[in-house]
Amino acid sequence: MNLNFKRVILIEARKRKGWTQEELASGVGISRAYLANIERGEYDPSLKVAQSLSKKLGVSTDKLFFNDNARKTNVNKEVI
Repeated sequence: MNLNFKRVILIEARKRKGWTQEELASGVGISRAYLANIERGEYDPSLKVAQSLSKKLGVSTDKLFFNDNARKTNVNKEVI
């Protein structure tokens, strides 16, 4: 069972800005592939990257990466 979860808030915040993964990744100094892995929940960003994403998107790091409701919802879907 895969308990990884997509970081829905991160994805939605990027899309609200009208940015592609490439544009956001370039803006914070990471590769598009690395950002894609973060968005899919496959990688956890370093503190520096998390803070850069938070600042660029105007969303707190807590909301972007530690949203328990999003995690519980997605984990529950996997369990069912």
